[in-house]
Amino acid sequence: MIYEYKGKQYPAVYEYRGKQYPDYLKRGNACRFVVPFAQMFCRGLGYDVGAGRWPLPITGAIPVDLDRGGDAMALPDMQVNYVFSSHCLEHLPDYVGALEHWKTRIIKGGCLFLYLPHPDMEYWLPQNNRKHLHVFEPYQIENCLIDLGFEDVLVSERDLAWSFAAVGFVR
Repeated sequence: MIYEYKGKQYPAVYEYRGKQYPDYLKRGNACRFVVPFAQMFCRGLGYDVGAGRWPLPITGAIPVDLDRGGDAMALPDMQVNYVFSSHCLEHLPDYVGALEHWKTRIIKGGCLFLYLPHPDMEYWLPQNNRKHLHVFEPYQIENCLIDLGFEDVLVSERDLAWSFAAVGFVR
């Protein structure tokens, strides 16, 4: 099966270790799949940590591009309504420290919104993709956010982009 995207044709699936996956997973920009959901939580001014080539297309999102000098462990000293991060946390050596730091930048009533690769996608496991230092199950992220003091934590199941979302609030 072939589909068209931005004037180019692509196969709809690819095979990795005998399993079929949607071809779009190889091209990046997973963020595009969660934007409609993120817009319900990410309002006002916020940081998009790990924005890279695909910044969050929400007014007020300040990109923190780690490939161009941005530092996930040193966000600007400014309080914001949210911190959003898509497919970034698994690349950070000290992800717990990053979450703690990000929380210090979120105002009361604000939220942390994470979009993470789901471990069902074998290619994204650290032993298969050396850029990924960690793999997270949804329940692990939920427990981590609760342990770090986030409240009313919401965690999704795996979506069709082989990812999941987690949202935690600062009260």
